[in-house]
Amino acid sequence: MNLLTAKEAAQYLHVSLFTLGRIEKRGLLVPFRTPGGHRRYRIEMLDDYLEGSRARPARRDRRILVVDDGQEALDILARGLSSCEFSVASDELSVGMKLAEFEPDLILVNTVMSGLDAIDLCRRLDGREKRARVLTFEAPRGGEEGTYGGRGFGHSGLGVLRDRIEQLLEKPWSGES
Repeated sequence: MNLLTAKEAAQYLHVSLFTLGRIEKRGLLVPFRTPGGHRRYRIEMLDDYLEGSRARPARRDRRILVVDDGQEALDILARGLSSCEFSVASDELSVGMKLAEFEPDLILVNTVMSGLDAIDLCRRLDGREKRARVLTFEAPRGGEEGTYGGRGFGHSGLGVLRDRIEQLLEKPWSGES
C-alpha cells in the first residue's frame, strides 16, 4: 500500500497544508495515523475526494449592491452580514456599471440620499433588473439613527434589516415580485 505524507498529499491535491487540514476538519478526508501520529493518505482516498469535489457546484457568496452616498451603512452591513460580498454605488451611472460588473443578488437602496431620487431608481430597477431583488432602507447620517421598517438602524433595526436580507437571499429569485 503506497501512502503519501501530508506534504505530498497537499501537492497531489494542489492545495496548501493549511487547506488540507481544513478538509480533514470538515471530515472530507480521514488520514491514517502512524504510531508517531503522522498523517498518511492513500492515493485512492485522495482521488475519491477529488472526484466528489468536482460534483459539487462551486459556492458563490451572495452579492449585495448598496446604493448610498456614504460609507457608514456599508460598514455596518458588512460587519453584520460577513458571509456576503458587498459593493457600493453612489449615482445612477455607477449603479448601472455595478449591475453589469458585480452581478448582485440584492440591491439595497438608501432612500435618503442627496442628489439621487431613490424611489424613482427603485421603480426602474424593479422593472428592469431580473436577477436581483431591490430593498430600501434609511441609513444613519452623522450621529442620527436611520430606520428600516420604522425601527432604529442601530442594533434592533440592523437585526430587522439583516433578517429581511437573509430571507430574500434564501428564496430563489424568479424575477417576479
